[in-house]
Amino acid sequence: MKKVWAYGTSTPIQRIGVIIFGIGLISLISWMVKEDLAFNDLFDSYYLPRSRDSFFFHLFFYLIPLGILMSWGYRVLIKLKEWVFKENLVDFNQKTEPKVKQPQLQNHKNLHFKNNLAAFQFATKNYISNMESGKLNFGLVQDVFQTQDGNFQFLIQLADVGKTTLVSGFNDKHGDKIYKGNLVFWGFVESVNDINALKISGIGHVLAILSPEYDPNQGKWIIKKDLTK
Repeated sequence: MKKVWAYGTSTPIQRIGVIIFGIGLISLISWMVKEDLAFNDLFDSYYLPRSRDSFFFHLFFYLIPLGILMSWGYRVLIKLKEWVFKENLVDFNQKTEPKVKQPQLQNHKNLHFKNNLAAFQFATKNYISNMESGKLNFGLVQDVFQTQDGNFQFLIQLADVGKTTLVSGFNDKHGDKIYKGNLVFWGFVESVNDINALKISGIGHVLAILSPEYDPNQGKWIIKKDLTK
């Protein structure tokens, strides 16, 4: 039960969905008590609320399915949204990467940073985070969490000039291949209003693990592992 509960309440929208589901359940139970109905009676339209009955007794028609979709069905909705808009099909050859102010290099050889942190510090002086669908954000994995249902979630700091921008990331297929300290591309899914101390700005996909190497000729970071396949 703990895993089921965690699966349906891991994001703010899902928790709102649980509240909506609870209101719908109260409406249903109230109707059953008022009319002294058994559960099987609900399958007979004769026993369902009619137009003359209070609107409160009609709420369960709408709030129970809506609450289920927003909570335990939320990830299904996300998958459908990705399929409809093709958000999970990222072509790294398209110009979706953040733009870097080109350094003055005479021979235009690739920039090889001594480690991931050095590459991230370079990016923080050149990038502004972009919370738009289809845009890639350069980030550094600050921490890794495993939820009660066994999935991985990642705390990621995005390269963002002049400020600290933290987001939450996930990857359903390759979460076990992502580690603290990895450079990654992060793709926006939705904004969140995080009231916790971390101040998470958004939730999105971890799309690729990067090497600390930048190609100034192509204006691209070298991808170590594509996590969209």
